[in-house]
Amino acid sequence: MASHTEILRCGWLMNPGQPPQQNMRLSIVDGIVQEIRPLPLDEQRLAAQVVVMPVLVNAHTHLEFSRCAQPLPPPNPFTEWIRSVIDYRTSRAAEVADDVKAGVAESVTAGVGVLGEITTSADGRAAFEMACRDTGCSGVSFREVIGWSAERIAEQLAVATEHVAADGQLNDASIVRGLSPHAPYSVHPNLFDSMVEMAIDHRVPLALHLAETTAELQLLDQQTGPFADFLKSLELWDDVAIPPGTTPLAYLEKLAKVPHALAIHGNYFGDREIEFLGRHPNIAVVYCPRTHAWFQHPAHPWKKLRAAGATVVLGTDGRSSNPDLSVWKELQTVARQTTEPVWDLLPMITTTAAAALGLSPDDHTIREGTPFRAAMLNCVAESEAQLNTRLSDTATNRFQVCNMTQHG
Repeated sequence: MASHTEILRCGWLMNPGQPPQQNMRLSIVDGIVQEIRPLPLDEQRLAAQVVVMPVLVNAHTHLEFSRCAQPLPPPNPFTEWIRSVIDYRTSRAAEVADDVKAGVAESVTAGVGVLGEITTSADGRAAFEMACRDTGCSGVSFREVIGWSAERIAEQLAVATEHVAADGQLNDASIVRGLSPHAPYSVHPNLFDSMVEMAIDHRVPLALHLAETTAELQLLDQQTGPFADFLKSLELWDDVAIPPGTTPLAYLEKLAKVPHALAIHGNYFGDREIEFLGRHPNIAVVYCPRTHAWFQHPAHPWKKLRAAGATVVLGTDGRSSNPDLSVWKELQTVARQTTEPVWDLLPMITTTAAAALGLSPDDHTIREGTPFRAAMLNCVAESEAQLNTRLSDTATNRFQVCNMTQHG
């Protein structure tokens, strides 16, 4: 059978952590990158005005909220926002499969090829895995676990066990199952410990929302405040479940035992947590910049975390707290907070993010001898400096499907 060759001529090729290359020619044979070389002068006029980069990784999202036209109110107090989330989820239970599929479709149009999805139902899980197969995406389905009462803990243990036990039965290796004990305020410490043990035993990634609000810190330290009141209103409060003086560090010490763990948000990590994370790069902090802004938190410690050697990646969270599902726009938000060039930040939504999910980072560099999986961003730039400026500009956000024949 004859091989199929396609030529892609692009204005820029941008790989994570590497200087961008201008006016490049890629030869792709049967879907494999055969050759990458500079465009000859007589071909440069044919270069498409795009930046070719590896498909993007959204390390944390909640696709069941993909039909939200805008973030759910109110952003404060946080416990009232949680009530809005519960109400919305209840009202959309019958539509969750369609909502999740819509979220995958939106993500693909934003250049995303890998998703770290928080799954809350069997229907949502099936929809996510089917949508990934249909679109060529890969990702992790983190089963959310929530419970404080003894009965609820037993029920959630059964749900989690079924979820990870089925991981080995999946026909598609690009879909991985994981676990997500939701947060310290929604998961009894005994249930959290069981989830950590299960993640280790089944060798699956684990995600925990941690140090997200000051109310959470107050709950852990003093067992008082909005979250204690919230749990009491639901008749779930346990006076002795959380020892006085507990900090997020106690949870990080347990997460460190898991080969691939995500500490979602980390908005209020202090010096002790930052130092610990610098010594445990297997725990990735997932910063969600625009969700962070929606809740009006003070500056996120992502720079201090990276300086300490910690792993930091980006996610969108869900449309319940974000206007859309573009992880590229999250990177642009971060780029405007630093002088680092965009290509040095790109690992946060490609190679480093993939590794944080327990997936191969090698799939997120465009190089010879590897399958061509790319996102193409419309962008015109005459120099490296101009490219960096335009990549940080919010107007530069239109991706196109990799249809290489139109550039051949």
